[in-house]
Amino acid sequence: MKLLKSLLPEILGMLFGIIILAFSYLLILFVLQVERSGFYLEIISGMNATSISIFVAVFLFLVKEVLEYRRKRKARLRKIGALKAIISEEIELNHWTWLKIKDLIETVKSEPSDTLYKIIKSTSGTEKFEYYNKDGGGGQSFPKVYEHLIDKHLTEIAELNENFYIAAINYTKALAELSHLRAGAYDFIHETPQGRHYVEGFVSYASDQLPKIFTDMEKCYQICSGEELYKHRMR
Repeated sequence: MKLLKSLLPEILGMLFGIIILAFSYLLILFVLQVERSGFYLEIISGMNATSISIFVAVFLFLVKEVLEYRRKRKARLRKIGALKAIISEEIELNHWTWLKIKDLIETVKSEPSDTLYKIIKSTSGTEKFEYYNKDGGGGQSFPKVYEHLIDKHLTEIAELNENFYIAAINYTKALAELSHLRAGAYDFIHETPQGRHYVEGFVSYASDQLPKIFTDMEKCYQICSGEELYKHRMR
């Protein structure tokens, strides 16, 4: 099905070309038949130069409009394909962020109440989530949310394809919520400044929101790539 969709513009173009050739062939046959019958002399005698010029002008105009429509349609499809490719890559990056925030929430759920959590930043600017308790500790990466591409191209998407635009709007809302959860890790988990009950409240809220975020991300990804969201990118 995906292959058929990708080949559909070329197939339609070939069919259009075949139809034009068939029409031209039938027109030539008609002209030859009329010429043999001598009827064309009566037709021409009843037409003046202005009538012939108008007929030719209208015919050429229609041909030009059809060719221009095909050119614009192919350009539009190429642009939509390019936008879907770059947005799908951004979704894969944010899928990695989603996975890491989900892991963070699961870690906080499973660790004892005296655990200390920290989010640290390396000299290169990379952020990492770490935790410590009497049994030891651990850590993981804490990637950022990527929103640049969808924010930049959302207006273009709106002009090109309605279904893509609706999915993109829901995707941007999902990213806003994912950014909110990431910021919440600083506000409620990092060094637990608000107290343990705030940590538990945030973890419960995040656990409810993460599946909804993933659903909206995956719907947009399916429109972009035709696949379910399994892939992720770290950079």
